[in-house]
This record gives sequence, C-alpha cells and structure tokens, in this order.
Amino acid sequence: MSKRVETGRPGAARRMMNPEEEDRLLVFEYDRGSSYEDDTRLTSALSALLPEEQLVHPDQRLFQVVHLISEYAWCEMHFEMRRALRLLADGDYLLASQVLNRATDMGEIPLQALTVMLEHLPQRNLLLMRDTFPENTTGLDSPGARNLRRAAGPLWQGMTEALGREGLTTEDLITAQGRSERPAEDGRAVAELALVRQAMIRLDGVVVSWKQRHLRLVQTQLGGHPESRDQADGQSCPSLPHSLRGQSIAALRTMSERTLFPLLWESVDATYRKAVPTGGTSR
Repeated sequence: MSKRVETGRPGAARRMMNPEEEDRLLVFEYDRGSSYEDDTRLTSALSALLPEEQLVHPDQRLFQVVHLISEYAWCEMHFEMRRALRLLADGDYLLASQVLNRATDMGEIPLQALTVMLEHLPQRNLLLMRDTFPENTTGLDSPGARNLRRAAGPLWQGMTEALGREGLTTEDLITAQGRSERPAEDGRAVAELALVRQAMIRLDGVVVSWKQRHLRLVQTQLGGHPESRDQADGQSCPSLPHSLRGQSIAALRTMSERTLFPLLWESVDATYRKAVPTGGTSR
C-alpha cells in the first residue's frame, strides 16, 4: 500500500507511490496538502493506482493507467452529450454542435492511450498479467463505454425532435451542406442543425475507431485474426481467444461495427438512392 509520512509542516502528510525506492529523488510523492491537489481531487485519482509493490508486472502500470484515462475521458464525453441534448431542446443548435465536437476531441484521448498500449505492451507480458485477473473481468463492464451507448439514444431522439420542430429532415441537412447557392434568409436552423449532424458523425466515428483499434489490440495480444490459418480454415480451435467471461472474439468483431447513432446513417443511404439510379453507379 502507499504510505503516508509526515512532512516538515505540522499536521501535513504526503503519500508515496513507490515508498520502497532507495533514492529519495525518485520517489513519487503526492497528497502534499496543496490547493491544486484538493481542487482537482488529484489525491483521490492517484490513489486509484496500484502501489508498485502490488503490481504483478511492471507493464500493469501502463495497463491500468490506459483504462483509467479512458474512463475519465468517456465520463467527460457523456457529460457533453447530455449538455448537447439540453441545448437541442432549447434550440441552441450552434452551441450543441460545439459541445459535441468537444466530446469527439475528448474521444481522441482514449484512442491515443489505446494506441500506446497497442504499440508498447508485449504480448507475453499481457498474457502473464491476464492469468492473475479474476474471472468475468471484461471490458463490457466498462461504465464509460456502457453509458455512452445509453446516452446516444436520447441524444438522437433530441436531434429528431429538433428536426421536427424546424420542419426539416436529415436529408435536408445533407443538401444544405452540399449547396451551391446562397441560403435563404431564414436558413439559420438548417445550417446549424447541419453542423450538429456533422458533429454527431464525428462523435460516432471516434467511438467506432476506438472499438476497431481495440479489436486490433485483442488480435495482436490474444490472437483470432480472421486471416490466421485456424480462422481461414474454419476450424474450431480451443486455443483461440475468449474473454475471461468466456465469450468468443467473434462477438467483439460484431461490436466493433456498431455505431452510436444507427439511424443517422439511414439518411446517407437515402441520399445515395435518390442520387444514383437503381443498379447504377455514382460518378
């Protein structure tokens, strides 16, 4: 466990992440009673990390930090999605698009953190750590990912209601984005809702990108790539990867294709069908 030691100030204390370190200059100290740590709740956040003496492998630090970073980022994305929903209800479409774009840019953080783990976590080390995890340990229990999925439904409903109030369709927004003429004087709503639609596409995209990169991580660490010999031959091999809950990697492949806003993409299909004759090709 991390230790608390007295500082030179009466009543003050600090914690150390690696109290066994002999070189005092290499000790990671925190909880020094600063206003910065109090205001940001940094002491509580750092206390979530396993002390070094409890790590089953040095790479477990990276593994845990990546997951915590992701959960914090997803919590912020969920917060902004809820803000966007309220702004849509209030008719403030421009600000709704801005906070959705903020959520998307926050989504780049877990994506980048996952990339670091993909590039720098050796397969053997993950397998060694995985043997120490409890059964039923699964990313499907991530509160961040789960709550993003749940919030996406009401957010899309809010977008649908905004379109209904303005007498618009998602196809109208696509047309507005591709216009070649000056818009009508009363075209503010269609222009701003077009920005909301574009922001939702970006948000959907960053979440799907994370899922697909996570699938790549699983394939590089546990196996099960569709081009592997066992997969290509259609053989049933007990060594092929399963989650600690016993689910096949096939379920993860399916989930990697799921979007936050499925109905958003129907307008893309509808616009294509109107522009391209049946059986024809686009130019």
